[in-house]
Amino acid sequence: MTTSAIIQTIVVLGIVAVALVYVLKRVIKMTRGKGNDCGCGCGKDCQCKNRPGKEF
Repeated sequence: MTTSAIIQTIVVLGIVAVALVYVLKRVIKMTRGKGNDCGCGCGKDCQCKNRPGKEF
């Protein structure tokens, strides 16, 4: 293996590792119930959920 191939492999493995950590953090956050807000930025106890016609 050449030096270029080794560097490319290390970079790809680093990107995969970062993506895996991100996905695991999101899954853990969702399973603990902290990620179920509506996306308005108010958090999970926002008033947007109580509007009629909205489904979350």
